[in-house]
Amino acid sequence: MAKDAERSVSGLCLMVRPEHLDEVETRLREFSWLEIHAREDASGRLIVVQEHDTVKEHQEGLRRLQSIPNVLTADLVVHRKMTAMDEAGRGAEEQ
Repeated sequence: MAKDAERSVSGLCLMVRPEHLDEVETRLREFSWLEIHAREDASGRLIVVQEHDTVKEHQEGLRRLQSIPNVLTADLVVHRKMTAMDEAGRGAEEQ
C-alpha cells in the first residue's frame, strides 16, 4: 500500500434463505475482494469482510451483495478506512 493510500474495509452480516446457503456461499467465493468469516446454518447468517481501494468500490460491492438471489439482507456492521500507517501499526502488533 502506498504511503498515502487508503483502503475501505467493512464487515457485513448477510441473511440468506437457509436452504440456499451453499449456493450463495459458492457465489461469494467468486469475489476476490470478499472473505467469509462465519456461517450459521440454522439462521442463514453469513459474516463477511470486503476490502476495496475506494469508498465508491465499497458501495458498489455492497450493492452487488444485496443483488445476489436469495440474499435477503446485506447489512453494514462496521466500516473503516485503513491507511498505510494503520497497516504498519498492525504489522508491528502481530510480531
